[in-house]
Amino acid sequence: MAVAAHSQYAPVYRITIGGTDIPAVLRSCITSVRYEDGKNGADQVQVSLANPGLQFLQSHVRGLAAIAPPTGLSFNTIGRGDVVPGGLFDLDNQVTLALGYAPDSPDEMFLGEITAVGATFPADGMPSLTITAHDFLQRTTRGTVSRGFGPIPDSAIVAILSLENGLLPLIDPYIVPFDALNTIGNFLFGTSTKQYGQSDFALLSQIAARYDMEVSVDHHTLFLNRLIKEYTPSVHLRYGQSLLDFSPRVSTVGQAVGVSMRVSLREIRIDLLLSVGWDFDRESIAISVLPAQAAVIAPAVSAPVDESKHKAIRNAIDVANTIVGLVHELRQKINNRLTGSGNAVGDSRIRAGVLMQLDGLGADFSGANWRVTKAVHTLDSNGYRTSFDVQREVIP
Repeated sequence: MAVAAHSQYAPVYRITIGGTDIPAVLRSCITSVRYEDGKNGADQVQVSLANPGLQFLQSHVRGLAAIAPPTGLSFNTIGRGDVVPGGLFDLDNQVTLALGYAPDSPDEMFLGEITAVGATFPADGMPSLTITAHDFLQRTTRGTVSRGFGPIPDSAIVAILSLENGLLPLIDPYIVPFDALNTIGNFLFGTSTKQYGQSDFALLSQIAARYDMEVSVDHHTLFLNRLIKEYTPSVHLRYGQSLLDFSPRVSTVGQAVGVSMRVSLREIRIDLLLSVGWDFDRESIAISVLPAQAAVIAPAVSAPVDESKHKAIRNAIDVANTIVGLVHELRQKINNRLTGSGNAVGDSRIRAGVLMQLDGLGADFSGANWRVTKAVHTLDSNGYRTSFDVQREVIP
């Protein structure tokens, strides 16, 4: 019991920059550490520290000066060769963060690189610095490109984009049959995936949505996956104990239980309405295809749906892609019907994508299918605590 009590109230952390632990003089000046882990974006760490006597700004921080002589050679976003020694807070320096409780070793939470350095020089008070680091997904957001890839599989395009940004691709096999059909269609109809003035991340997200998948980065690996995630809760929180507070939100205002898209078949000159909905009674996805004329009365005799813009399609492969895209959109809408946010005793296991079980919240809000969409870990003078956003997952 003594060990449990000690580990519960003695948070510890470890930060490395450039592969080595931060020096003791820097550690003694840190006032707070904040780690934000979210879906569909780069994770980030913010380290705030006091800067007495401006001791941490006595030398040039590479990357901050508007005009400075070149000090090295960068190889795209993959690496850099320097001809002069670098500083501790230079942009692109690698950063790691681990959080936990003594006497156990802290759990590694983050690997990324410094992307911003901010300073505050108040009229009355201690000057301070804020060091911000993002994971390697942020590399894919730098700049925009217009190019075509030819009739090659989308999985190959994901691999190309990953390697260009110094990342190793790991693609869910779920994509294989759909990707093969699209590749065949590209060969037959002379089409291909194109990047129209987009960042690499925007194109990766577009490809992911096409197959109802998600893009994420863990260390130096870029994941494009759909099925590789938790389906049983790995974190259990109880209100009044580890769960400090929780605020669920549910509303039917503006909610739809389906999505649809009007499509035109050019060759036979017919308009159709493709609809994908969720059947709450049978707990299943329902797909319907109606002529556009018959679809005029659909809102009066069916559940409300969100209709997207009109789309022209050429073949059956386009129809399949449209339905997969509608399923992706439907899943986002249905799973976002019941959401919540809360605060817990600091727990390094709470990460975006984790499935949690929340207890002590009554019959409607207790359960084991709360998916974490965002987690923020904060360590400061108030101790270690974790805030999070969740959604009740209806469609996995």
